[in-house]
Amino acid sequence: MSAALAERKQVAHDLPANPPDDYRARALAAGRQFLKHVDAILPAVRAGREQSERDGVVPQATVDAMAKAGVFRAFTPLQYGGLELSPADFFDAIIRLAHADSAAAWIAGQITCHSLEIASMSPRLQDEFWGKHGPDARASSSYAPLGKAKAVDGGYVLNGTWTFSSGVDHAQFAVLGGAERNYVVPTGDMSIDHGSWDVQGLCGTGSKAVALRDVFVPEHRVHRLADVVQDRVAGLEVNDRPLYRGVSWFAVFNSTATNTVIGVALEGLRVFMEQSRNRLTKQGTSTPILNNPFLHLKLADALTRVNGVRERHLNNWRELFDKACKGEPVGLVEKMRVRFESADANATCFDAFHDIWPVAGAAASASSNPLQQTFRDLMAARNHGSGGRELAATNYVRALFDMPAPEFKVIDFAAAAYLR
Repeated sequence: MSAALAERKQVAHDLPANPPDDYRARALAAGRQFLKHVDAILPAVRAGREQSERDGVVPQATVDAMAKAGVFRAFTPLQYGGLELSPADFFDAIIRLAHADSAAAWIAGQITCHSLEIASMSPRLQDEFWGKHGPDARASSSYAPLGKAKAVDGGYVLNGTWTFSSGVDHAQFAVLGGAERNYVVPTGDMSIDHGSWDVQGLCGTGSKAVALRDVFVPEHRVHRLADVVQDRVAGLEVNDRPLYRGVSWFAVFNSTATNTVIGVALEGLRVFMEQSRNRLTKQGTSTPILNNPFLHLKLADALTRVNGVRERHLNNWRELFDKACKGEPVGLVEKMRVRFESADANATCFDAFHDIWPVAGAAASASSNPLQQTFRDLMAARNHGSGGRELAATNYVRALFDMPAPEFKVIDFAAAAYLR
């Protein structure tokens, strides 16, 4: 063990073993300050929005602003200079960022949630991750097991291409899925296929493919998902605190995209209202569109639906963090309910915005109209793996009726997410 790692482990063990209420109070106080910092950078984030969309990658200035606000250290352990926030406060921040730039919010959420997985892994890996790169160290991911891993002495050799790695241009590492294992790989050991990202929605996220050729990944950077299911969590040696012991990083990952979706939908509705203030109907009448009763119902309904899922989503995660702080277990029914309600929020936001489209007017079809980007972003997010409302409903109802769990042939990401 290196002297630096030994020192970090000692710092972790020396952290006060605060009562649950003290840990929670510290996290919530840090969260309030964090949200103020995020609000302060929103103009700068909004200023980069057009560049994100045009270039297919979030501007470095935006990433720097988010780092300064503490976005990327939200789930970094305290001993590495992190914040250890309540997930609800982090999620609230991503919603606010999404008002300013959907791409910035998306990569902030996708990148930062991986800190929870890193914190559950080997202390040696954590020191390579945060000890070397600081509390704002970043990992993108691609959890689809598209590449190949071959076991060798001391680890694995990876070959192949992994797709949809959001924010990889701004990450020092990538977590690559391998069915029963995830591999944490420095981005310097892979090539980024910049031509692989040609999409119509969430363009600025830069969710590109990465290719590896004979890349060795040592054992301490390998995450066996069966170990998670069987409560062999190496990271608890140094991170035995409520955020890491009591919060499922699988659940956080599956709920993270929802924050961007909610923020995008709310911003789209704000723009719709702004454009509707002075818009006149055509067809020769020149009647103010605000006199249209169909608009009234559609807008009131959309606002109620989107604001409703926002409050439900954040309250779910406030309750989950409270339970983690108290050491209370989360039952399968509650876990599957939260999972379904997160996926349902994605669908609800898309459906609500879709429903106001018939009264958005012909001008909404212009490429320069921000409502166009809103619609495209919501369509893209609706197809994200975490937005599968149908499968989430099946698992929720299975749990409600105490039906047998799905049959898993191996403990892969989907199995681990259900079981933990």
